[in-house]
Amino acid sequence: MTDVIKGKNVKIGKNVEITGGGLIRLGDDVTINDDAKINVTEKLLIGDRSSLGKRFIIRGRDIEIGTELWSGHDCEIGGGSCFEKTSSLRIGYWCHLGNYSFINTARPVTIGNEVGLGVRTLLYTHGAYQSILRGFPVEFGPITIEDNCWLPGATVLPNVHIGKNCVIGVGAVVTQDIPPGSLAVGVPAKVIKKNIYPRELSPEEKETIIKNLLSIFHEQTGEKVDYDPASGVLMLREPGTTFDLEHLEIRGVANEKTERLRNHLRRHGIRFKHYPKEGRYVPW
Repeated sequence: MTDVIKGKNVKIGKNVEITGGGLIRLGDDVTINDDAKINVTEKLLIGDRSSLGKRFIIRGRDIEIGTELWSGHDCEIGGGSCFEKTSSLRIGYWCHLGNYSFINTARPVTIGNEVGLGVRTLLYTHGAYQSILRGFPVEFGPITIEDNCWLPGATVLPNVHIGKNCVIGVGAVVTQDIPPGSLAVGVPAKVIKKNIYPRELSPEEKETIIKNLLSIFHEQTGEKVDYDPASGVLMLREPGTTFDLEHLEIRGVANEKTERLRNHLRRHGIRFKHYPKEGRYVPW
């Protein structure tokens, strides 16, 4: 019998199936949307405030997912050999899984913090069909994607290690290791720029970017946000909540307006380890 341990305010949608006999631990404020299917034989840990989209499939043996994972619909974790002893998955905090993304776990998969796998991104830890004894390619191996990487619509094959701060182009097929800070594109993926991420911006560049972000926010919402370039602090005039861009801290009231600003900044890669609780922002 599957043992499900729920944190506070867990929401489970319609027609969700949880089987497999393993330990399932859901953190606080986790949402599992309609028609999801979970079959885990050893353990599944899902961090606080994570959200699994509709028809999400999780199959496997040993899976740990960090804080605030967000997924679209029809994502899948598992695939062939996902119940074998060689199978495991570790995902850090702030992972994004776009619609139809797929993670095969025949061999260990390790995904760092702040990694985005865009729509139809595919991770394969094995590639085999035709006979190895007739010279056809057969490969099994782990995949590692380090912190702060973005893979929009890419495919990653076995035995690949992607270093931190990388961007992989849309439609790329990654067949070999990618060094940190790289931009890689193509089939097979080739590094076209090395050591370019992250890039230190001048104060003038930062100020221009922030003012443009706030102008867009005002156009979309009608809300005015004050900005002090010297301190890097934003203040939403009503209710007076501050967003410190240098230290990535939020102080003050949490409401619908502040959440819209927090989400606007998130969409541009600016994330805060704070969340709303009882009308205020609190740190993780």
